Amino acid sequence: MWYSSVLPLCAAYPSPYMKPESRFSVQEPDTVMAPGPLFMVSMGRSGSTLLYALLNKHPQVGLTFEADLVCLRSAFLKPKALCDWAERGEFLNDAFRRHGLKATEVGEGISDFIGAFTATHQLFAQRKGATIWGDKSPSYHDSLDRMADYFPHARFIIVWRNPKDTANAVVRAAAKGSSYFNRKGAVLRELLDYEVLKKECDRLLARGKPVRQINYEDLIVDTPSVMRQVCDFLQIPYDDSLSDLEGADRSAIYGGPNHANVRGNKIVRDPRPDHLDPTLRAKISQYVALWHQRYGAEWPPYPRPADNDGQPPNRFSRLIDSALNQLFRTRDRISWIAFCFIPISLLRYYRDLKQRRLSLYDFS
Repeated sequence: MWYSSVLPLCAAYPSPYMKPESRFSVQEPDTVMAPGPLFMVSMGRSGSTLLYALLNKHPQVGLTFEADLVCLRSAFLKPKALCDWAERGEFLNDAFRRHGLKATEVGEGISDFIGAFTATHQLFAQRKGATIWGDKSPSYHDSLDRMADYFPHARFIIVWRNPKDTANAVVRAAAKGSSYFNRKGAVLRELLDYEVLKKECDRLLARGKPVRQINYEDLIVDTPSVMRQVCDFLQIPYDDSLSDLEGADRSAIYGGPNHANVRGNKIVRDPRPDHLDPTLRAKISQYVALWHQRYGAEWPPYPRPADNDGQPPNRFSRLIDSALNQLFRTRDRISWIAFCFIPISLLRYYRDLKQRRLSLYDFS
């Protein structure tokens, strides 16, 4: 059913925003906002949450955590009098309350996506005294080029991770009870959309848009070096406090076991337990080999070609996988459109009914 992929997002995580301590100088309240948003994007379970937690320690950076207003674009197609995007955003994933905001602060009188996105994210950044505003979320992975159209001055940070490790993290999250990653086709979506994100990234680069690509493996091995690169990209001062999790504000991050590591003060560098079955591991190796063939040894950056023992999948297998992935993508698109138009009272009834049968949803 359409709601099986949307309503797991609707669990509430009441966590008011708390300003983290910092060794940087505090920005003045009237500091001018950056001319465009910053989008921090990766595939799900690919390490962008760690980068978000580290970078948001900087007093000049005020990114929201998966506010995901991009998923509500269809809600802005309704007449202004019926445009309830803010109420739906709060119902969807507690987007405002997680960030210490109220839907009524930005929802009234705004009925266009660009205005709603700007008002919401700038308000959050202003409350922190930050100049850099935007959102961290995997939800933008297939719409970066469109975001660049909406926001000509946008900047983009893209986080890559070894597809095998991403798939392993998805499987582990599903095993721990995440209904989102337990959806049918979740692993295939994350695998094939890895190339979708690559194509979106290449489009941005071809247009001359400011893009910084980060490897998760490099981030955990040499955190100071990577954080310096990110700060240079954003033209903000670097401080060694950005290279560890101590004092990071995790209040907007969803609860549950999926984010247990980022809630600690130590960056976990040890290999994770392997939950991939041989068939899935072989399929990932095949696609990595295909991508190295298409894009050269530099992408994917991990695993290196010498560390990947797969051969590109045959044309028939790729056709089947592509068809399935398109089916899952279409399912999700229909789900989001339906979510934007079905009366909230019915959505709330379904969610309450579902919660009577299951434990609280865990979306990451």
